[in-house]
Amino acid sequence: MRREFFAKQNLNLVSLFMKTSCVLAAACLCSAAASAWASKPTAAVVKKQPEPAAKTAVEATKETKTEKESVPEASEKVPSELTSPSKKVIEDINKGFTAIAEAALPAVVNVATTQIIEMKDRGFDFPKGFPGIPEELFRDFFDFERSRRVQSLGSGFIIISYEGKAYIVTNYHVIADAKKISIFLNDKTELEATLHAYDERTDIAILEVKTDSLPIGKRKLPTLEWGDSRTVRVGEWVLAIGNPFGLGSTVTNGIISNISRDLMTPSRNSYVDSFLQHSAQINMGNSGGCLLDINGKVIGINSAIFSPSGGNVGIGFAIPSDIAQKTIEQLMQFGRTKRGWLGVKIQNLTENMAESLGLKSQGAIVGSVTPDGPAQKAGIQSGDVILEFDGKVINESNRLSRLVGETPIGKACSIKIWRKGKEIPLQVTVGEFEDALQKGKIDGEEKHSDGKSAPISEALGIKVSSIPQEIKQRYAQSGPLKGVFIVKVDSNSSAAEEGLMRGDIIVEANIETKRQELNEPKDFSDFVESAKRTKHKNILLLVMRNGEPKYFSLKIDEELENKSKENKKNEPKSFSSAPSDLKSGNSVPFSKDDAKPKRGMVPDHPANKDNASGPAA
Repeated sequence: MRREFFAKQNLNLVSLFMKTSCVLAAACLCSAAASAWASKPTAAVVKKQPEPAAKTAVEATKETKTEKESVPEASEKVPSELTSPSKKVIEDINKGFTAIAEAALPAVVNVATTQIIEMKDRGFDFPKGFPGIPEELFRDFFDFERSRRVQSLGSGFIIISYEGKAYIVTNYHVIADAKKISIFLNDKTELEATLHAYDERTDIAILEVKTDSLPIGKRKLPTLEWGDSRTVRVGEWVLAIGNPFGLGSTVTNGIISNISRDLMTPSRNSYVDSFLQHSAQINMGNSGGCLLDINGKVIGINSAIFSPSGGNVGIGFAIPSDIAQKTIEQLMQFGRTKRGWLGVKIQNLTENMAESLGLKSQGAIVGSVTPDGPAQKAGIQSGDVILEFDGKVINESNRLSRLVGETPIGKACSIKIWRKGKEIPLQVTVGEFEDALQKGKIDGEEKHSDGKSAPISEALGIKVSSIPQEIKQRYAQSGPLKGVFIVKVDSNSSAAEEGLMRGDIIVEANIETKRQELNEPKDFSDFVESAKRTKHKNILLLVMRNGEPKYFSLKIDEELENKSKENKKNEPKSFSSAPSDLKSGNSVPFSKDDAKPKRGMVPDHPANKDNASGPAA
């Protein structure tokens, strides 16, 4: 009974719930229909809106453009870098470049030079002509006594201007040996220029032009201001203006790639050791042109490019303004430069060289000391490493040249050297470079005593003999030579890798505190064996090449030396004196007239070029 009662009660509850749900659903539908009917506009409310007036074609075009600009397509995504602020930055950069170029172009000039090349007589008469052939035709080909005119082009910029004259900066190599110099202003006006002063060490020249021939009001030419190259950072925008290929004023832009590039130029008196490297395109004819920063100020003088093919590859070099400005100030004031001089020839100290000398810090190693120069008077010797000068630490050899050059002449400076494993403090009084150059002291070399004759000796892939008498005679004016003569360098040896070559003269060998002068060939091999016994990894050699001292650090690698000895088995036996080709003069890397190398006899690298040597300080 209870079950039947509860079953009936459950059915009644379900039925009641379903009826209630149906009633609520019907009420909701009625309410929605009533709301829709109430919101429907009546006939009085609905009125036909007046049609808009016809739009003009201009208004329609503007509206279309506005819609296109303001509403991008659904598939397009506006990148963040093209938003209005970025566009404004790009526009500002473009306007900035334009403003710099417009302001600087009137102060940049084209430099044209004419050189007279004297032709030598070949010692024979040219033909007098044949029937029907003019005699002038043969004269053009065979008249070697006639001089030739050679023209070259470069660039420059105006730094000082008065009412009747102006001064222009350019590279010295642009106007060197020129018989006539002309400059062309930006408006194509031609003026004749004269050489006011120059400095070959920095490759800078100053030209003077008279502007009296120009119309009144145009006689004072626009000038450029100097910037500070010491504050330049890698990645900054720069503009180069010059005269590439004689095309006239040309503007290119780029960035600073490096702020201290040492080109290791072959010039004996090279003074610039920190060129600005940049990517602004410069070519032949850009030499002497200006390199400008984003403020339109000169931060460099374009001087060289690196190019395997002869064309621009985006690697240009400029003389920094801090060096150029100091040089130009002296040239304007004295007509020449006045720089400090120490009287040493120096070389970069590499890690291997430092290890050979038992030295951990950097410095400049002394290759030679000028007799009766400031360094010799102070007690500096060949082989010393200069660690500090006037309280400043030396990091590379060229930097020492700059520090000494910028020191006032006659100033007493403290100097710290490394000699035989010890630091030694000294005092030196700075001399004048130009005075020493005029007196011929710059080319001064240490005097050496004669070496004794000895057979050939070999070590580390190097064959050495006594210095041939022929070579000694050529250097007789500089004093008797001392050392051993390299007759062959094995191609698989560390000596070949470092650049030692036949014809070099090894003067001495060094290991930490031990320094030995080489008088006989056997001295060289004995020194190498001694270094092996003491487990040294490197030895340092002082070498004379073309009359200039140079240091080489050689690795003591027994494996390479064994290979060198194996290769020697297939070679002819060595000789006890100078080789026959040395005696005949066929391959000696010295000419008969002087001690300069013959072209083609030695590899083409800066150390083998005429007048090449380490930096002078």
